[in-house]
Amino acid sequence: MLMEQLFSSGIMQMGPSRVDPARQVGVFNPAAIAGLPAARSAGMERILWMVGEWDYENSVPPTRYSPAYSDIGSMRLSWNEKTNWICLLAPDGQETPHLTFDPFSKRWIYLLIKGSYGILRASEWEGNRLAFTGLITMIGIDTEWRLTLVKDSPDRYLLVNEERAEDGSWAYIDEWRFTRKNS
Repeated sequence: MLMEQLFSSGIMQMGPSRVDPARQVGVFNPAAIAGLPAARSAGMERILWMVGEWDYENSVPPTRYSPAYSDIGSMRLSWNEKTNWICLLAPDGQETPHLTFDPFSKRWIYLLIKGSYGILRASEWEGNRLAFTGLITMIGIDTEWRLTLVKDSPDRYLLVNEERAEDGSWAYIDEWRFTRKNS
């Protein structure tokens, strides 16, 4: 059980409540979490190159019901130091959390909360690739997803989307090619 794991591992211990110091509650063990800020910083350093303005092309192959097509656009990613998230930045300046590194699990987290909903996780870079997987709901359809980030250079990257097929293999959906603006 979760609480048993947190206490037995030493991550949590009993201590005074922030609201009522006379009340004993579960708190983080300072010794157990002392290295987490440095671990988060090291993980985020691997993806902070993504912050900036990007042009993209989304290429979608044909299906039995639709022709192949390609869409274009642009997006901005910002770094929010207070929340430790790379955020999608809307034209009005609103930030939507998008990418972070969780030092507890040592995994990168890719968050989808507009139109598509899910939390994808990735554990290890394999060369210039980081593969995120998880369950998502896209426009009302639930599916197991794999999103592979391929860093070509600090100014170019690719996202390849795949979904789990009935036979367990990964089926290609589409890809997004990003080029840094003014590069």
